[in-house]
Amino acid sequence: MIAKPMSRLVHQAFPGRNRLATTGDRVEGAVLALGLAVTVLTVPFAGAAGSEMYARHRSQVAVEQTSRHETDAVLIEDAPETIGSSERGGAVEAAPVLARWRLADGSAKQGEVQAHYASKAGSVVTIWIDENGNPSDAPITPGGAAIDAIVLALLLWSGVAGSMALLYLTTRYVHSRIRSQRWAREWERIYPEWTGR
Repeated sequence: MIAKPMSRLVHQAFPGRNRLATTGDRVEGAVLALGLAVTVLTVPFAGAAGSEMYARHRSQVAVEQTSRHETDAVLIEDAPETIGSSERGGAVEAAPVLARWRLADGSAKQGEVQAHYASKAGSVVTIWIDENGNPSDAPITPGGAAIDAIVLALLLWSGVAGSMALLYLTTRYVHSRIRSQRWAREWERIYPEWTGR
């Protein structure tokens, strides 16, 4: 079942000495062959880009895992009662609220942290802080770095494959239009001879 489509694809990409193949068929076949070759050759480059990104993130993971840690922050004011809305129209479930937390040396620090709406003063929220004691994002995990690398590789490969597919479809469409116009002109020429009109 797979052999026939594959054979048709090969004959389409390489019309060879087929006497019925026109210049347009050969151009279309060349674009198809080029697209397949570029798509296949992109795989190792996309993989290398993903590996490079993973290597960079691994060093970043090590730094963030050692320089950031979790701590409990106590809210010193109430969070807003109502749900806000983001610029994209989605609901916002957290808002910046003034809080206080303790550092590793025992000193206290105060600043804004993200807390769920309607949280009351005195509530405890868990936050990530950097080596200076300032609130920060959670550190990148090894799994997150691997996922980012895989997504980058897939996006690069998909972009190239999609571009090659678009190039081939455009070539095929233009060739089909030219061929249809040529057939129409030929029919107009021979129509009177066939019908005697």
